[in-house]
Amino acid sequence: MQNEDFLEQLIIKANPDLDDAGIELMVSDAQPVLQERVFTNIIAKLNSEQRDQLIKLTEDKNYVSWKAYEYLCSVIPNYEWFIGKVYDDFEKMYLENFKEFSK
Repeated sequence: MQNEDFLEQLIIKANPDLDDAGIELMVSDAQPVLQERVFTNIIAKLNSEQRDQLIKLTEDKNYVSWKAYEYLCSVIPNYEWFIGKVYDDFEKMYLENFKEFSK
């Protein structure tokens, strides 16, 4: 699932009364937070050599995202489950914070 689709669904779940402009604004605010959470969790799973290899992959002038995905799948056991949990944890945190903020 694309980050933007995930965030749209999450924001609608948190506040179903928002109009399209409100949803877009909240998606743009939440996008960097989600990306940071994903990157932080990935980096924490990698050792120094694996981080260096990932950096080399992403700095390559012929970089395409599927190469990084394939690499991460090869070095992080159960990568799909792992990344799904990162998204699930973000959703839980977001909904809890939204509920608390809305009081």
